[in-house]
This record gives sequence, structure tokens and C-alpha cells, in this order.
Amino acid sequence: MNEKDFGQKIRPWLDRSAGAIGEVQATRLRAARLRAMDHWQEPVRLLGVVAVGPGTVQTLKYSVLQQVLLWLPIIVLLATLAAKALAPEADLGELDAQLLTGELPIDAFLDEDFDQWLKNASGSGSF
Repeated sequence: MNEKDFGQKIRPWLDRSAGAIGEVQATRLRAARLRAMDHWQEPVRLLGVVAVGPGTVQTLKYSVLQQVLLWLPIIVLLATLAAKALAPEADLGELDAQLLTGELPIDAFLDEDFDQWLKNASGSGSF
């Protein structure tokens, strides 16, 4: 049974009941119907295939957004940990050896005026 056949079958029952409704109830029913029609919106096609109500689309959108916001800090934390684990560690002994065998004195690396010292050293020829 389709929608049109069902409407034809139920119409006599509805007409009989509508005659028993008073004027106040009829006015209230008309007002409720108009309010319902004001809130009705066209169905939205989801991916061009399935038609769903606008409320359902909004619910899907916000539930996906909430899931992304829930998992984003965890993914960032795991990515940071993975990058730290995969990055080569600096061998402190190797670093010390390079500093001690380098041509620059260690104080030059610690001095805030390193650029000035470098200019003076290169200008005097003792580099």
C-alpha cells in the first residue's frame, strides 16, 4: 500500500472525526500545523546519494568535529614522541671532542659578543 492509497483509506475516518472537533480545537490544530510547517526544512542530500534531515547532517558534522577534537591532542602527542624517538641523539662525548679540538676557544661560544670577537680575530689575522 502506497501513501496515496493509505490517505484515501483513512480520509473518511478523519473527516468524521473533524466534524466532532469544536472551533477552538480546530484553531489550535491549525496554529500547531503552521508552527510545524515553519520549522520544516528540505531534506539534505548526503554525498549526493542519501537524503537526510538537516538536523541529522548537523549532528553528523558536530559528532565528527568532536571526534577530531578528542583525538587531535593524542595524535599530536604520539607524533611528537615518534619524532623524538626517530631523531638521532647527540653524543655528548662527540660534542665535547669537537669543542675541545676546534680552532675556536670554548669561551667564544659562551660569549655574548661572539660576532665582535670573530671580527677582531679575523681582522688581526690570528684565526
